[in-house]
Amino acid sequence: MRISFGVAGIVRIVNRGERAFKKALIKEGLPQEVVEELMEEFSLRKAFNFQMFFR
Repeated sequence: MRISFGVAGIVRIVNRGERAFKKALIKEGLPQEVVEELMEEFSLRKAFNFQMFFR
């Protein structure tokens, strides 16, 4: 059970980081297409294959 809370914490931190990264890119005035491409390129979900933990 303790491991599941640890994984949930990691997922929460990854989500928070992705939201902050996207917000910073938009604040810098980048076009939406560029923001989406960068979000996909630097996605931790893709890099570490967290798909089984995300819905």
